[in-house]
Amino acid sequence: KTTYYDGRRYDLRDLYLFFLTKSQKTKLNKLLREAMIRRDGEVCLRCGRTKAIHTSHIYPKGKYRKMAYDLNNVIPLDFHCHIHWWHSHPLESGEWIKTAIPKERLEYLEQKARTIDKTKLDFETIKQTLAGE
Repeated sequence: KTTYYDGRRYDLRDLYLFFLTKSQKTKLNKLLREAMIRRDGEVCLRCGRTKAIHTSHIYPKGKYRKMAYDLNNVIPLDFHCHIHWWHSHPLESGEWIKTAIPKERLEYLEQKARTIDKTKLDFETIKQTLAGE
């Protein structure tokens, strides 16, 4: 069978070239968390707790897939702040994030969210970036 992706015709067997496998996503999520902890420490950015720290995306990884593995797009939040505050109070958390991270980082994220990027996600490139190589 053939299908269209990014305006081009592809055999369905070749579409794997454009998407990350579950195993690759798991590895990248682990590297993303480790890189975030190296940068921010294993402490909640909102309340200061050090237990059950989650990798919370500023711009949702479901809507902004190209930003899912961008270290600038994640902050450390503990379970309570992540699940019961960040996701439950989007307006309040949206205002809070403007004071919690540097203005330059927020501007970078806003620009990246507005940019249409049609390049495919490359596992090795993302892995090297997150590993700091």
